[in-house]
Amino acid sequence: MSLNATDLSFTTEPYGLHCYDEIVNQTNETNGSVSKRPGDIPVIQIFLVTSYVLICICGLIGNSLVIYVVLRFTKMKTVTNMYILNLAVSDALFLISLPFLIPTTIMEYWMFGTAMCKIYFVLFSINLFTGVFTLTAMSADRYLAVCHPVRSVNYRTSRMAFFMCLIIWAISFLVMLPIILYSTTVPNQKYPGKNTCTISWPSGQIIPADKAFTWYTFLLGFAIPVGLILVFYVSVILRLRTVGPAKKSKEKKKSHRKVTKMVLAVISVYVICWLPYWGFQVNLTLTPNSHRPSAWQIYLFNGFTVLTCANSMLNPLLYAFLSENFRKSFLKAFKCSKSVEIGKSTCVDNSVLPRSKNQKNNGKNVEKYEFTSMGRTDATVLNNSYNMTVLNDNNTTMTTTYVDKESQTKRNGLEEEDGEED
Repeated sequence: MSLNATDLSFTTEPYGLHCYDEIVNQTNETNGSVSKRPGDIPVIQIFLVTSYVLICICGLIGNSLVIYVVLRFTKMKTVTNMYILNLAVSDALFLISLPFLIPTTIMEYWMFGTAMCKIYFVLFSINLFTGVFTLTAMSADRYLAVCHPVRSVNYRTSRMAFFMCLIIWAISFLVMLPIILYSTTVPNQKYPGKNTCTISWPSGQIIPADKAFTWYTFLLGFAIPVGLILVFYVSVILRLRTVGPAKKSKEKKKSHRKVTKMVLAVISVYVICWLPYWGFQVNLTLTPNSHRPSAWQIYLFNGFTVLTCANSMLNPLLYAFLSENFRKSFLKAFKCSKSVEIGKSTCVDNSVLPRSKNQKNNGKNVEKYEFTSMGRTDATVLNNSYNMTVLNDNNTTMTTTYVDKESQTKRNGLEEEDGEED
């Protein structure tokens, strides 16, 4: 069996199931060795299975945490975070498909039937298209926030970001219709009676369908979106360098830079993880079908596919490392979880508001505070105050005014960091 674009394309092999067959055959031919003994596990299988297990576990934990904090905490429901939430959902769906790939890598054939084969390809394709489309939308959002802050104020809302995410999912399903139509199982050439999950393209086309679809997915799923991202970010960087203090405060400019750097880091990691894979795929379409790739090329391909998987695991780590708001929310989520375990209904330790000095651990003589944020304008950000009502045990009520400049300043900084008030 010769290896062509169909055999190595992500749309036709779940991360190179035929690649393993080629590796074994060519390695045996090169070394003059006999077939592997029962129970022997080649190094490539150990590497792939170990990588998939680690990526699946770590990625699901990280992306689930991102989904939780964005949905759970009100201050996290910002424009940028809506796109991050969409990216986390896309990554999580893809990671759910990895448990089907692990036994397939070990057994060297597909054992889950045609329906699950289609589902596997759908989950992978959703991750590919939805992920890069979301990154493009995030870049466009940063462009509007930095370059057109006044004109875009009515469009850069959480509601609009949610609507854009729905459009992204609809476009992704439309783009991957050929995958849904042609994904199927075919007889496995190495194990009679077993199947391989692949895409069976119609034959007799002027342009080979497998090569045409590789270019189709490369252009729509990588080249064009990355090109748009590049245009948006060049404009953003130029704007941040030229904007003067008369137009923006230093604090606002700093908040723009924080969010912009985080989004740029996520995009950079995406390009690093996917560029080698697509470079290999495009090069493969330019190679004659009769060409038989060497074993090192197939090993390299498997390494590139693992790198694309790792991208879904790395994003939550970037958020925790680059965003103070995400980092604090992650810690708060863990503290709240711990509080629930010991019987507490709320996570009071994370409140940014002060406790009464008369509050006791035994629950007696406790003063309860009820806060209502007063109206805020740009001129009174640092002088914002709260109406604080102290509810005493003797049913008497006393109203005081508490001014918390430091907490309010930090709160505004956290909101701006995630782009809600750009």
